[in-house]
Amino acid sequence: MHKRLSAIAIAFLGIALLLSACRSLPRPPVKASALRAATASPVAPTRPALTFPTATPDPRPIIETPSWVNDAVFYQIFPRSFYDSNGDAMGDLQGVAHQLDYVQSLGATAIWLTPHYPSTTYHGYDVVDYQAVNPQFGTLEDFKAVIAEAHKRNLKIVIDFVANHSSNAHPYFKDAYGNPKSKYTSWYHFSDSGNTQYKSFFGVAELPEWNHENPDVNQYLIDSALFWLDLKVDGLRCDYALGVEREFWAQLRKSVKAKHPDALILGEVWDGNPIKLKQYYEYGFDALFDFPWYLAFAGNPDANGDGLLNGALDPRLIYSNYLVQSMIYPRGAQVVRFGSNHDTNRIASDVEGDPARMRLAAAAVLLAPGTPIIYYGEELGMRGTKGRGPYYDEYRREPMDWYAAENGPGMTQWFKPINRNNKPDDGISVEEEDRQPGSLLSFYRTLTQLRAQHPALRSTEFKLMEPVAGCSRCVAFWRWAPNEVILVVQNFGPNQHTVTLDPSSAPTQLPQTSRNLLGGNTALKDLTIGPWGVIVLQWQ
Repeated sequence: MHKRLSAIAIAFLGIALLLSACRSLPRPPVKASALRAATASPVAPTRPALTFPTATPDPRPIIETPSWVNDAVFYQIFPRSFYDSNGDAMGDLQGVAHQLDYVQSLGATAIWLTPHYPSTTYHGYDVVDYQAVNPQFGTLEDFKAVIAEAHKRNLKIVIDFVANHSSNAHPYFKDAYGNPKSKYTSWYHFSDSGNTQYKSFFGVAELPEWNHENPDVNQYLIDSALFWLDLKVDGLRCDYALGVEREFWAQLRKSVKAKHPDALILGEVWDGNPIKLKQYYEYGFDALFDFPWYLAFAGNPDANGDGLLNGALDPRLIYSNYLVQSMIYPRGAQVVRFGSNHDTNRIASDVEGDPARMRLAAAAVLLAPGTPIIYYGEELGMRGTKGRGPYYDEYRREPMDWYAAENGPGMTQWFKPINRNNKPDDGISVEEEDRQPGSLLSFYRTLTQLRAQHPALRSTEFKLMEPVAGCSRCVAFWRWAPNEVILVVQNFGPNQHTVTLDPSSAPTQLPQTSRNLLGGNTALKDLTIGPWGVIVLQWQ
C-alpha cells in the first residue's frame, strides 16, 4: 500500500544523504565472496577461468538470506485484475493458476501476490481475517492449488502481510469498538473512554492500527504468518514496515526462520533515505524495496515525465545508489528493484508511451545488481496514472490486457471506466504482442533469458565504470561470475553518443573478444549508443 509524505521532498532528502554518505566512504574493493549457485548451463571446461583479485576484508555485518532470492525475477499480481476463471468479471485464484504458464514464459521465477484475505475494499489491505481467503477470489483449497501448481513450475509465491493495521470490520476491532470492557480493547489504540476514538493508518477510519505493545497482538500476527508459510508459501512481503516497531520485526524473523529458514522476509520501507533502509535490514529483513533507487529513476510516483528515466535528473544519483548497496547495506542484504508497482504511475505513462524508454526501463530493472520485479502488464506497455477522484489508484491497477479487443475468456471487467488508460486495439495486449519479435513483451523475455543464461547477471558482484567517456548521461557497470564478465551501458538521454569504454576499469584482464548480447557492435572505442539505448557486452 502506498504511503508517503511529499515524494519529491523525500527523494531529495534521500539523495542528499546518499551522496554525502558515499563521499565519506572509500571506493569499494573488488569482492571475492562466494557466488550464488547458477541455474544456467556451465561454461565449457576447455575455456580457462577468469581470475579476480582477492578482496580486502569486508567489515559489514552479514545477513543470512534465502539463496534463491538473488536469482529470482518477481512478477507482481493484483488478483482482482489478473484473470477471471468463473465469468464474474473479477480476477481470482483459479485465474492465477490458469496463467502460471504465461508467468513462466515471461521468465519470472517468483510471484508477489497482493492481499488475498477477506476484505471490505477492492485492494485488500484492510484485512478482516488473517487466516482465510477472500471469497471473491475463491477458497483455501484454491489457494493451495495455486501454491502446488506454482511449485510444479519452480515458481515461488510471496504473499502480502499487513502488520500495521487491520480492517475496522475485523471481529476483534468490532468487539472492542464502543465497548471498553472488550478483551480486545488493548489490541488497538483507543484514545477515549468510550472506545470510539482510535489511531488509524494515516487517519483512515477503516484501517485501525494494531497495538504492538500488546504481546498477544504480536503473537496473533506471527501465528497468522506461520499459517501461510506452513502451507508452503515462500515468503512475506511486509506492508508499510515503517509503521511497525522494530521489536515486532525481530520477533517475526526469529519465529519464521526457526520453522522456515528459506522463507523470504521482504519489507516495504517507503523512504528515500538509504540510512533508514540500512536500519530495517538490521531489524531483521532479508530484502527491501530500493525506494532511493526508484525515486531517482522514476521521480515522483504520482507524476509523469520526470526522474532519470525522462532525462530530468543527473545519472550520478543512480551511481550513488549502487555505491550504497555495496558499501552501506549489510553483506547478503537483498535489494529489490522496480520501475512501477500498484502504488505508482506505470512506466508506460511515465514515459508517455515512448518505446525506447520503456525498453530502457526494462533493462535498468532487469540487468542491474539486485532482484527485479515486473508489475503485471508492465511487460506489455500497459498505462496507468493516478486518478483525480473519486477513483485514484484503481487507474494504476486496471485489468490485465489479454486481448486486442479487451474482451474474451479470463478478461476481468471490474474497473473499466470510459477514461481508463488502456483501450481496445491499442497494440497493447498479450494477444497483439505474443510471438512478435519486435514487441515490448518479447524484449522483456529476451532480458529475463539473459539473466537466466548468464550467471554474471545474477551475481552479487559488480563495479561501476565512471565516467563513460563521450556520454555524460550514460551509466555503466561491470558484473561478473567465475567464467564471464559483462558490461552494461545505459544511455539516460535523448541523444545518440559515441563512447569509449575503459577496459582498465574491468574487475579482471579481459579476453580479446567480446560479444554484444543484444546485437550490434562490440568495439570498446567509438561505440555508438542510441537515444535511451542499452548495450550489453560479454567476455568469457
